[in-house]
Amino acid sequence: MNYLIDPYGYQSRDDKFVKNLTMFNKPNVANARIHSDGYYYLIGSSRMARVNPIVIENITGKKTHNIKIDGATLSENRLLASKVKEQGNFFIYSFDVFSSNKSREKYREINARYKTYSKELESSIFFNKYFNSDITIRSIQHAIKSLRGENLNKQHLEQNSRYSDFRFDLSLNSTGVLNNLDKSNFSNFKSYSSEEIVKLAKLGTKDDIFIILPKHVSFYYLFSKYQDIENQYFSAISTLVNNTEAQVWSYYGLNDITQAENNFIDNGWHFKPQVSNIIFQEVFEPRGQIENQAIGVLITKENLNDYLSFVSKDIGNIVIKDN
Repeated sequence: MNYLIDPYGYQSRDDKFVKNLTMFNKPNVANARIHSDGYYYLIGSSRMARVNPIVIENITGKKTHNIKIDGATLSENRLLASKVKEQGNFFIYSFDVFSSNKSREKYREINARYKTYSKELESSIFFNKYFNSDITIRSIQHAIKSLRGENLNKQHLEQNSRYSDFRFDLSLNSTGVLNNLDKSNFSNFKSYSSEEIVKLAKLGTKDDIFIILPKHVSFYYLFSKYQDIENQYFSAISTLVNNTEAQVWSYYGLNDITQAENNFIDNGWHFKPQVSNIIFQEVFEPRGQIENQAIGVLITKENLNDYLSFVSKDIGNIVIKDN
């Protein structure tokens, strides 16, 4: 039953619920996907959960799996990327600001999760791929939802239809992403070392992609103002670009996506899934056909410094009340 229903899309992503393809990425599921037939593997944090692998498959014709980890660290994502490369496949890796904060590794649950993934990725999937209670439960749920006629894309459709309910002042108090008393969520940012980023960068070949997915512009304002986040992150981007053969795409800064509040939910923390369609149509569009309407920027060694300087100045002109 588990093999035939295949709720996690190990064999095919066709006729699967998007929630199962993007949200339920446990260590055993990630391991099984890495050892399934695939070309691209989506690596990142909860922002990558807004990317349906079927979207990539439809654009590229390449089999694609999503192996994101909510709240992922660079160390965890690099571990996944290394396993993908060991299988001779390619990654689309979200090089995110929050994942680039090494200070998060001091938390016990983060360390425990890394160890769990490390152990799982070294284990055999011969029995665990289809013979476990987790996939059985998911298969039964799939069958019930199918009989009810539930839309396969329900998860993302609901997120796309949600009112943005965006209020910048909420991101500056205890209910949001930044505490207005001590800026606590931004008080311990420390980027990974250049050596650690170089290790990641070297995994990328010409067919791999690093991508900086968008947040609402208010976050970029905060990054530029507090804890030297922008400078540390831009330094990490420079190290990445200068040491990888992979493409590096950026949707950071002020653009048509990041300035539109209705493109985001969770107070600007996550973009709506429909935005990922726009992003990846652009990333995979044949070069030269999108110059006039391009939103993202393909960062190269040649345009790196000019690009980061321009973005920084652009963000510096944002005026937002934060008291």
